Amino acid sequence: MRGIERLQTLLARHASSTPTRAGRVFVVVLLGAGLQLVTQALLARSLPKTQVGLISLLLGALPILSTFSMVGQGASAVRFLSRTERGVYDTAAHVRRVLALVLPLGALAAMACAGFYGLGWGLALVLVALVASQNTAVTVSSVMRAEHRYELAMTAVRLPTMAAALVLVALWVFGALTFTTVVVTLGVAFLLSGLLLAVRGTRTVGTGGEPVPRSVVREGVFFLGLNLSFAVMVSVDKLIIGRMLPYAHLAVYASIFAVMRGFDFLFYSISYVLMPRVNVVKKLDLRKYNLLIAGLAGAVTVAYLLLGDDVVRVLYAGHYDEGAYLILPFALSGIAKLFYSVPSSVIGGRLPRPALKQFLWFNLAGVVVNIILDIIMISAMGLMGAAIATAIAWGLRLAGGYVIIARNRPLLAARAEETLEL
Repeated sequence: MRGIERLQTLLARHASSTPTRAGRVFVVVLLGAGLQLVTQALLARSLPKTQVGLISLLLGALPILSTFSMVGQGASAVRFLSRTERGVYDTAAHVRRVLALVLPLGALAAMACAGFYGLGWGLALVLVALVASQNTAVTVSSVMRAEHRYELAMTAVRLPTMAAALVLVALWVFGALTFTTVVVTLGVAFLLSGLLLAVRGTRTVGTGGEPVPRSVVREGVFFLGLNLSFAVMVSVDKLIIGRMLPYAHLAVYASIFAVMRGFDFLFYSISYVLMPRVNVVKKLDLRKYNLLIAGLAGAVTVAYLLLGDDVVRVLYAGHYDEGAYLILPFALSGIAKLFYSVPSSVIGGRLPRPALKQFLWFNLAGVVVNIILDIIMISAMGLMGAAIATAIAWGLRLAGGYVIIARNRPLLAARAEETLEL
């Protein structure tokens, strides 16, 4: 009996460990990623490059617009609520309060972007639907994530894109995949998913008696800068390419990037679990996390370098083979992203506000450097310049994160609740 009890304890401990939870989140991410990759391949095979580039512009602008209009509310909720037990705070009321703030901001941001690129009213309304749905998904899922329901939270975040991808695949099967049906599908699928999450999400989060402090909303300002800088790092190369080069070039860049997103999916899975987990782990073993990431980064990089060309050729039926030279610089960016998950999670989740401020200013400076490098190197080297500039920027961002951790290392020994500011 004791042997069985020990085995049960060991299995329970393994099932709740950070790598295991991150692995389960990765499965959810992969499901959505697989649908997105199939969709990208169908678009590349079915539509002219100019139309693929325009759709890539819409989807590339979405992370920045959503991050800007969310004003850091998702991460600030995770930072605060992950340090408390579920049922203490009225998180449903907090979700409604945040939605009342971020949905109008999202609509304004989408309309401004559509005007800047001259997209017209039709595409502008689609972009509004995309941003509104994404903001709703992030708001609802942030509370689930803080309650350590990582798999369900990630499913909520990926729901709009998965729903749109399924409909687009169905349209392709029936021979109805055109530019118009694609953009309409994106708008409608995202909008309905957002409504579903808004209604159901507020009924499944905690409904405690204590109101969430308004300081949590104010602290979102710090995370706005951090999250916006990250979104810019992920998308700014595509937006600048869309402004400086023909949309056909952007289609090539975005299609190769879609193949290389395995690094991004691993990063999202690790940081999605690690940020709230650092508040419940008694001893932070950063060396262990870095070794695990080194193993992952090495395996994924080797796989891409050996098989990436073949994947691009098979996936896009030879239409985008000319962009395969971007695999190596994209892999360098991916390695830096994976390692960046450790300092970003520790600083954003556990260290006190002064460290968060230091991280904010460093990352805002990094965004400026990234944009300058993109403009200079795209002018000089085209798409290769964009990819190299992004890799350099990610390397600088990673170095800054570890410098801040080194400066605040003594604070890592303190309990998470001792660093909480209200």
